Amino acid sequence: MILSIIILIAIFSGYYYIFNIFETVIQVNPPNLFADNHSTTSIEVIPINALGWKAPFRNVSADFTIIEGQELIEIIFEKKKEGKIKLRAKNITGKVTINVKPEYSLLPSLIEINIYPNLASSSKSTENKLNKIL
Repeated sequence: MILSIIILIAIFSGYYYIFNIFETVIQVNPPNLFADNHSTTSIEVIPINALGWKAPFRNVSADFTIIEGQELIEIIFEKKKEGKIKLRAKNITGKVTINVKPEYSLLPSLIEINIYPNLASSSKSTENKLNKIL
């Protein structure tokens, strides 16, 4: 009898600490893009459990809203139920601001992605200007 109670408590506490979502983390990989029509980034919402690890077998749905810089990027795919989006930079430099609202979050988060000029394909005058800045 006591052994079954201990096993039952271990199962419930294991579920509570391992599978329950306590927090969400937004991961942007890579954080910056280049204006070359090939540079991509992915934004993913990761559920975190009570131990600080990724909660196994759990996904967090999220709403992605592009606030600024819609003309600078194109959306390759968006999976709202899995909390993932993949973006490709166009041939224009600037800053993109995305509002991310995860399902288990009280407040939305703003993500800023900078799109830098691609120096390999840029002209010498652009390269000289950037060298003066640096």
